[in-house]
Amino acid sequence: MALPPPDLMDELIEEALLRLPPDDPTSLARAARVCRLWCRIISGPCFRRRFRDLHRPPLLGFLSNNSGVPCFVPTSSFRPPRAARRGLRAIDSRHGRVLLCEDFCPLGAWGNGFLVWDPVADVYQEVPAPPRRPDCFMRIWNAAVLCAAVRGGGCSHIDCRHDPFLVVFMCCSGGKTFACVYSSEAGVWSEHAYDYDEPAAHLFASSPAVLMDGALHVPSFHESMTTIFKYDLATSAMLEIDVPNALWPQEFVLMTTEDGRLGLTFVEDSRLYLWAREADSQGVWGWAVSRVVELKLLLPVDAFSESPDVGFAECAGVIFLRTVNGFFYAIDLKSDQARKVAEEEGTISLVPYESFCLPALGASSVGEGPKAGV
Repeated sequence: MALPPPDLMDELIEEALLRLPPDDPTSLARAARVCRLWCRIISGPCFRRRFRDLHRPPLLGFLSNNSGVPCFVPTSSFRPPRAARRGLRAIDSRHGRVLLCEDFCPLGAWGNGFLVWDPVADVYQEVPAPPRRPDCFMRIWNAAVLCAAVRGGGCSHIDCRHDPFLVVFMCCSGGKTFACVYSSEAGVWSEHAYDYDEPAAHLFASSPAVLMDGALHVPSFHESMTTIFKYDLATSAMLEIDVPNALWPQEFVLMTTEDGRLGLTFVEDSRLYLWAREADSQGVWGWAVSRVVELKLLLPVDAFSESPDVGFAECAGVIFLRTVNGFFYAIDLKSDQARKVAEEEGTISLVPYESFCLPALGASSVGEGPKAGV
């Protein structure tokens, strides 16, 4: 009679469980139900720490702004308890948080402040409206949410959604451009950090800002030019980065390249163009086309986009495209694979959401209730 196979060592079981996909939280929940040993391993703090260290924060979905109802559209098995928040608009998302404000109105949608939402834990924190300047209407603005440790560089941002955060408000009016910062630790806004005076004020794009090298970057437009507005979080310095003349008046989305450079992307003639900023032999910075992706090879014949890219996931390296038939496709820049993720007619813009969602095993199911993740 054959002997039963020996039990696997706990270490080997843990190594196998660590390789479950991070963008499928239900796989961990199912594995935890196999037996008490697996449940004990998955619920242990050591496993959770190693799981986060092994993987990068996965793309769990995106917030689709549609008629004053930002709706969470999943690209994974994660389902937040409250997927839609009527009367609000998603502005930005980073480090496991989403920045929301009242739906757009001509005098400034931020008039009643902001809402910082953690979709995994389903908790939110109200942020008061930034201080008004008496000489500015402050109608043209953008804002971003990020981990407070960005200023000191002491965080890997693998899973810091429980830590203090900052909200950065950038605005322009009357030929003045300025910024101020809200700290969740202090509970107050800073003074207007800097005034950037010029004959024509910036018109900030509504797309989310890109964080790179401790500075926020956002497209801006003024007169007959398109530039990139850069705000350094450590020094509060502001400056403009020129973009290629060939892009004006082309709309584009900012991104970071795989090797950490500032990049941008747009769609033209069924091609996805990727540009990257680089220095020449003399140390002079400029722009160059780094890659061209033929969308005809990735998307259905009737799905070519007439609109520019509407989202870029900073960590996951994913570009979102909205097509003429209302579909959203996610294009992985590493694998050159495209998949349809949603059909959202009337969507104005979207904000990708990345975070870990490890199941709280006491919850009824993954993605339901306040114990959806830890």
